[in-house]
Amino acid sequence: MNRIVIFIAIVLLSVTGKAQENTFIPQPESVVFKNGVFNLSNTTKIYMPKQVASSFKPYVLEKLKFETGLDFVVETGKVKAKSNYIEFQKTKDKSVKEEGYILEVSDSKIIVKAKGFSGFFNGFQTLRQIVPIEKTSEIKLPNVTITDNPRFGWRGVLMDVSRHFHSKEFVMKQIDLLSSYKINVFHLHLTDDQGWRVEIKKYPKLTEKGAWRAERDDHWWSRKPATTSEPKTVGGFYTQDDLKEIIAFAKTRNVEIIPEIDVPGHSKALVASYPELFCSDIDTTGVNFEVAVGGKAPNNTVCPASEFTYEFLEGVIEEIADLFPSKYLHIGGDECSKKDWKKSAMCAALMEENGLKDYEELQSYFIQRIHKIVEKQNKTMIGWDEVLSGNGVPGATIMAWRRGKYNPEVQAPREGYPTIMTSYLHSYISRVQGPTFMEPEGPNSVLPLSVVYNHEPVPAELTQEEAARVLGNQASLWGEFTPTGEHFEYMLYPRTLASAEVSWSKPEVKSWERFQKALEFKHFNRLKKEGVNVAKSLFTVYPAFGIDQLHNKAIVYLETEAVGYDIYYTLDGSNPTIEATKYTENFKAVPKSLLKAGLFNKKGELLGEITEIRLK
Repeated sequence: MNRIVIFIAIVLLSVTGKAQENTFIPQPESVVFKNGVFNLSNTTKIYMPKQVASSFKPYVLEKLKFETGLDFVVETGKVKAKSNYIEFQKTKDKSVKEEGYILEVSDSKIIVKAKGFSGFFNGFQTLRQIVPIEKTSEIKLPNVTITDNPRFGWRGVLMDVSRHFHSKEFVMKQIDLLSSYKINVFHLHLTDDQGWRVEIKKYPKLTEKGAWRAERDDHWWSRKPATTSEPKTVGGFYTQDDLKEIIAFAKTRNVEIIPEIDVPGHSKALVASYPELFCSDIDTTGVNFEVAVGGKAPNNTVCPASEFTYEFLEGVIEEIADLFPSKYLHIGGDECSKKDWKKSAMCAALMEENGLKDYEELQSYFIQRIHKIVEKQNKTMIGWDEVLSGNGVPGATIMAWRRGKYNPEVQAPREGYPTIMTSYLHSYISRVQGPTFMEPEGPNSVLPLSVVYNHEPVPAELTQEEAARVLGNQASLWGEFTPTGEHFEYMLYPRTLASAEVSWSKPEVKSWERFQKALEFKHFNRLKKEGVNVAKSLFTVYPAFGIDQLHNKAIVYLETEAVGYDIYYTLDGSNPTIEATKYTENFKAVPKSLLKAGLFNKKGELLGEITEIRLK
């Protein structure tokens, strides 16, 4: 009898351990669950090194209060308690990298070992994930040993605040959430055709005019340009004090803020504010010098043949460099239209004078001059992969995004450039994440969660030396179709969690099935508790059908990216349950039938929205 009880206990423990392991996002290098639990209570003492306490102590207390409802005491220096304590302990263990950690939970204590603040911070995020979401009278944490180091040093997310402005508080909310999943780079796209969002004291018109545009509520790509007389009421900007607050907030969360000022294209708000940045020898009859209201923004480039352009941008870059402590400064360089340059005799003369054979080399000339300005500020310039065109820009860091005939993920590291992977095909989370007819308005292009998760950032074609130039991975959320915070969060979550695991975890510990179950069992509720509008599009059923006119039948295929669940469907207009027909293979139906399908778990619970489509 006793042997049976022991066997059942071992089975239950292993099942519990496996379920607990599967809830970590991002997945650690090594997770070993053990017998026993640690009882977390308001008598638990917390110890941390004095060097990190000033910023780390209030953060730890804030998060534990939110998650447990308990108040704790934090002390610095040597541990005085004999049991029931949490210690953040500095280690010289060579297996622990700069941002890595070892987390040990036992009956009597919890130890987080790390080299310093960043490792303590990341270890604490993993510890937070074993705290029950629901507050209970007794908080029992399973005994476990976790050893963990990041795969990449750059684990980024881009937030576009130019197309639609979002408040300082909203930006900080996202930094707080993303850092809890070990994202450590927050790329702020601060300027574009539709708005200039950063105060530059030397050039006040950048925010007096450039931060505001006329109101439009029709389709983004069909909007008529603003007129001079109509009011400009849509927009906003961050003062330098706002950005200092954001930067300080991010620093306490192990996050580096990367500013982007996009030139020479994507600069309509800049040119609208200071038209003298436009090539002065071009006939401007019919040129609209208002901030763009939507997607189409002609005449949006600064003049590469004017010395005023470089003097002006040096003033901007000096203030940006002084404001942001990051060693990086992003200057854009993407999607630059050369139409206006081709009309300019100044540009033609500059090209002839400098032996530039085409307009791609003219852009290289511009980028290289901006690069020198950035270097003068002791910063490393980042550019989108278009800066590789022409003569390139040696010494810069590249963000590889393009696809199709371009292959910057391979080209940039092969040519010696440090490279950050942010592929349109795998990481542009501005694309919708489920069947287009069921998702909020966005590009007519789908990027499912599973594609983000299963992405491998390092191309197989690279040699070991070339692959070492890959700094990391980044998800990018462009803001054309996210006018509200609610919509923005819907696009961010959970795909940024998938990107976080791609960026942190080694490929051998990743599992799509484990990841999706971790979302279902833990992280959707965790995000809900944080007040996040999270998408559950991974549970959507994708329908496809064709009409067989010869036999007057519709041939129907149903698919979902989630694995381990069942699809049930109806053809009579009723909502499906597990009492409906279970989908096992393609089937034939009467044309014009109303198909409804849903994904269900083993408990018979509908996981996502019901897909509804008329077979015609």
